[in-house]
Amino acid sequence: MSPRRAAAPLAVLAALAVLVTAAPALPELQPPGRAALVAALPPLLLLAALAALLADRVRTTPGVAALVAVGAVLTVLTTALDARGAGTVAEVLLAIGLGLAFARVFDLGAFVLGLPLVLGTIDAATTLTSSVIRTWPQPLPPGDPLVLELPSWSAQTAAGQLSIATVLFLAALQASAVRERLRPWGACAGMAAGLVAAYVLEWATDRAMPATAFVAAGFLLGVADRLPAWWRAGGLERG
Repeated sequence: MSPRRAAAPLAVLAALAVLVTAAPALPELQPPGRAALVAALPPLLLLAALAALLADRVRTTPGVAALVAVGAVLTVLTTALDARGAGTVAEVLLAIGLGLAFARVFDLGAFVLGLPLVLGTIDAATTLTSSVIRTWPQPLPPGDPLVLELPSWSAQTAAGQLSIATVLFLAALQASAVRERLRPWGACAGMAAGLVAAYVLEWATDRAMPATAFVAAGFLLGVADRLPAWWRAGGLERG
C-alpha cells in the first residue's frame, strides 16, 4: 500500500487509538448512562470506517497476512502488559485482518447472501431468547482477548463491548462488498448503523442485543440496490 493510500486508514486508526487509550484522561460526563452513550458510539463508527478502508486498500494475500500478524503480535503484547486501551486497538486490527483473510479463503458468491442470513438468524435467535442483562456503564471486566472493551471517559467502567467475532464478521462482509462491487461504502454505512442500533437498544433496554444480526441486516440494506443486478449477472454462482 502506498503512503498516500495508507494515510486514511492510519488517520482513522489513530483517532480510534486516541479515544480508547486516552479515555481515562478525558473529562467525566454526567449522568453515567448518557456518558456511556457518548463514549461508546464514536469508537463503533470509527471501527466500521477502518474496516471499510482496510478492505479497500489491503487486497493482496501478503497484505492481509501482514495485517493479521501485526494484530496478533500487538494483541499478545498488550494482553501481557494488561494495556486495556491499546489492547482494544490491537484486537480490532487482528479481527479485521482475520475477517479479510476469511473473505479471501472463502471467496464464494453464495457467501454474500448466505453468511449474513445464516449467522444473523442464529445470533438473533440465541441472543433474543436469552435473559442476559447488560447495563451500560458497568465495571470493567477481567481482560478478555475475545471481547473489545469500550472504556468510559474518566471512569474505571466500560461504556460498551463488542465481540471479536462480530468485528471479524463485519470485515468479511465489507471485503465481500468490495470484491463483488456491491457499493462498499453503502455496506459500511449500513453496518455502522447496525452497530449503533444494537448498542443503543442495549443501552435503552438493559438487555443484550444481537450485534452480529444487526450488522448482517445493515449490510443487506446497504447493498440492497445492487443485489438484483449482481444476482442477474450470476454473482450467486461465482466461485
